[in-house]
Amino acid sequence: MDFTQFNLETLQSLHISYQRLLRERIERLNDLPENKEKELMTQLLKIEIASYEKDIAEIEMRINALNAQHLRFSTEYMEWEFGAFNRVTQVHFITTSDAYKNYGQYVTGKVIIDKEYLPELIEKVKLKTHNDGVIRFEEIVSDEMSDEIKEKLRTEGFYASEIDHIENLR
Repeated sequence: MDFTQFNLETLQSLHISYQRLLRERIERLNDLPENKEKELMTQLLKIEIASYEKDIAEIEMRINALNAQHLRFSTEYMEWEFGAFNRVTQVHFITTSDAYKNYGQYVTGKVIIDKEYLPELIEKVKLKTHNDGVIRFEEIVSDEMSDEIKEKLRTEGFYASEIDHIENLR
């Protein structure tokens, strides 16, 4: 399939769907009953699995290429809009990003900034600076996220380039 015709949103939907289908095929392969059709079914499922793995790799390359073309949200934007004013937001991640893998599809809470950093941030905003940097974040909604992962989010955060979109929850 030619994945170059799809936009980022569609590619991410395909990425999630293909990963789910791949997991289902692997589970079916692992759960095949011992019978006369097992060898044939094993071969068919291995062909499907290889096809999904190839497509997923192509989709991931296309997502990463599109994401590298422009920064949707900068560190300065996120820190100014949601850190300086202590606003709650929901941050959704690109499906191929480390943030997606580490924290899930999205996080809900507040951007963490040090108050001592505020004068420097104001200068960056005045200069219309837009960088891809680390955003530290305080998750305030998820009961499913472990304390260890929440601490990682607070201390290590995620990169601005990993953000797909945000929802302002003022």
